[in-house]
Amino acid sequence: MANRAYLYSASEDLRKLRDVSESRYPIPFFYKVLLGEDTSVCNSRIWEYEHPIAIKGDFQKGLDKLNAFFDYLQTQDALDKEVIAVYQAETKAFWEKEKERVDKYFFLEGGELFDLTASEDDPIEKQNADLYKEIKGISQLITQIMREKPKNIFDFSDAYWLKSLKKEKEYLAVYWTHVTYFSFNKS
Repeated sequence: MANRAYLYSASEDLRKLRDVSESRYPIPFFYKVLLGEDTSVCNSRIWEYEHPIAIKGDFQKGLDKLNAFFDYLQTQDALDKEVIAVYQAETKAFWEKEKERVDKYFFLEGGELFDLTASEDDPIEKQNADLYKEIKGISQLITQIMREKPKNIFDFSDAYWLKSLKKEKEYLAVYWTHVTYFSFNKS
């Protein structure tokens, strides 16, 4: 096992998947933003597991939300605007070059990471359900932030991810790729 989370673009029926990113633990923040619109849990395409352990979200709405959030963060004095601009430029360049990967959903396979810490009290499906709730919470707060556009985002909420965003330049990092360990590019 490579001990990674895998992000794909996916067709409506989830039969066609295209590799777009992979990352080791923890699941990157940008995945959580991308998956935050019209989010649902679904069955894995990698693992034969009796419960849903994957998550999908609307592709275009998620990508639009990430870009709008990057734009808003550029207005925040406490953040490194150059770093944010680099992440936004990497995202734009990837999707301009990889137009054939644009599809209906973003599709996250996190089961490999969940399996590392799974136990009787914290099975894979519970970890996936917890991640789903986290993604929904992040999306709701970003929607509220984007609606109200506070002058200082860090006075707006004490959410854990805002604290991480303030402390770590890399928290917003994007990791786009053409091939993942579990590649579906030929699906």
